[in-house]
Amino acid sequence: MAVRPEEMVEIAKKFIGLETEPIPADYPVEYEPIRRWCQMVEDDNPLFLDPAYARKTKYGEVVCPSLALSIFGGPGPGYFPQPPSATNVLSGVPTTPGSSVVFLGSGWEFYKVVKVGDHLSMRSRLADYYLKGLRFDPKARWVRIERIYYNQKGEKVAVNSMHHALRRSPEEVKEAGDA
Repeated sequence: MAVRPEEMVEIAKKFIGLETEPIPADYPVEYEPIRRWCQMVEDDNPLFLDPAYARKTKYGEVVCPSLALSIFGGPGPGYFPQPPSATNVLSGVPTTPGSSVVFLGSGWEFYKVVKVGDHLSMRSRLADYYLKGLRFDPKARWVRIERIYYNQKGEKVAVNSMHHALRRSPEEVKEAGDA
């Protein structure tokens, strides 16, 4: 049974900060995907593209461009083959009415350099959940989810924070008496 938005906030608060089990990437950081990324974004930095140059730097190896981490950090939508499912700490969260998701933005924090040969894994966590009205839904739920990337040594290399708003249709708002 679906719960009201106010109840959902109270339930979600219990899950804030809990993390999934780590999901390891199937493949290490590799030259070719980095080259393709750099070609796509028109970045010709030799630290990303030239192994001979990179070996002479303090890094000793080609470095992964920071925003390219998501292609190496773990499975995503459309990933093939499908990875085994990780323990989902949010599986006990009940559903709420409304299926419209508005992507509000994303931010990154970087902690360590990632180089060719590193093998990454990723954990996810619910970072925040609150109500904030939108034009069509005065009790829209705002959610911040974080993906935490780790290297093969277990060191945190980056955090990607994504913000979404979950809203109900005008009919659902009216049916709930929130219009």
